[in-house]
Amino acid sequence: MGRMCGHRFRFEFLALALLGALVTTPARAEVTTEKSSSILIYPKLLFNNYLDTVIQLSNTSNSIIYAHCFYVDARLTNPELPPGPLNPRIWQEVDFDLTLTKQQPTHWVISEGRSTDPFDPTCDNTNQSCNDAGFDPGRIPPVSPGFEGELKCIEVDQSGAPISGNHMKGEATLITRAPLIIGAPLVAGDASKYNAIGIIGLDSNDSNTVLCLGGGVTPQCPAGAEYEGCPNVVLLSNYAEFTSSPLLQEFFDPPTPSVVNTELTIVPCAQDFETQTPSRVRVQFAIYNEFEEPFSTSTTVTCWGNFTLAQVNSVLTVGSLGTRFVQTQLRPAGTDPGFIAIQEEFHRQYDTDPIELFPASRVAFNTHVIGERPLTDLIIIPEGP
Repeated sequence: MGRMCGHRFRFEFLALALLGALVTTPARAEVTTEKSSSILIYPKLLFNNYLDTVIQLSNTSNSIIYAHCFYVDARLTNPELPPGPLNPRIWQEVDFDLTLTKQQPTHWVISEGRSTDPFDPTCDNTNQSCNDAGFDPGRIPPVSPGFEGELKCIEVDQSGAPISGNHMKGEATLITRAPLIIGAPLVAGDASKYNAIGIIGLDSNDSNTVLCLGGGVTPQCPAGAEYEGCPNVVLLSNYAEFTSSPLLQEFFDPPTPSVVNTELTIVPCAQDFETQTPSRVRVQFAIYNEFEEPFSTSTTVTCWGNFTLAQVNSVLTVGSLGTRFVQTQLRPAGTDPGFIAIQEEFHRQYDTDPIELFPASRVAFNTHVIGERPLTDLIIIPEGP
């Protein structure tokens, strides 16, 4: 069976204002959502009864490029129970290859994947899904129902060796599937979009299967960093959990009772796709309310984490923090791996007599980051065929 957390299969609204005096000027950080990069990370991909995800990936160069991509299925062993030592995530890996011509964008729906068919229909009124339209980048396998996890694409040369080309940009859109089941927790037709997180490659890349993110010279990285490092601090500007939504109060007359929750998706930067050894990071939270009063808590993420802030600790709720808006700083503990994160808000109205929650509207955010980790994170990929 191999290690839990990883059997590998070949193939495969209100925008929050920053909190004024609480927000410091960020130092330069090396992950990016704006520049072309050599590693692209899509931390949050979902496919279930309510949701699907559209992936967009573009070649920004004037020459052909190649990418080796890894889906990581991080479903729980028992989806009916919370994560824990007795209920780990399966971390099944499926890998595939892409070839993009100059300036070529491509896209696919993760539940469908993409086939290789030179006679794909054009994107028009008869093919409104447009999933297979355009030049095929290569066969992309569909994910299984219930998928939750990430996608990572690494730029490689024609032989499959990693290179620092810095030619890729991407986006992901979480869409609510229709028709929607009665009583579903999300608004039909809603969409929530974020930019893929890019890691820029350096000239020191030796093109072997050990990718060195940040840090200095080590036995595994004799030439030092081959890619820029992961963030030293991940910064959220967020609502306190279960506070009311100003959006719903503003646009409903009389004001509608409402609640806001923030969901956080965390992916460790260090990953070993060769031995399937799961990465584990202890995430430390430093929280400041609008009066600059400090609070703290922590949680542990193994392989992949997706949870509301209230599930971390009740200190993150409005009853404990005392203000609607807060700033949350996240750091790895000690020498634990770095991580990247996506933040998503859910705004929901409800009736009070009896209490009845309505479907939630969702909106995703790329998080802010501060500085670069001084330590090295390793991504280890399998040898080519």
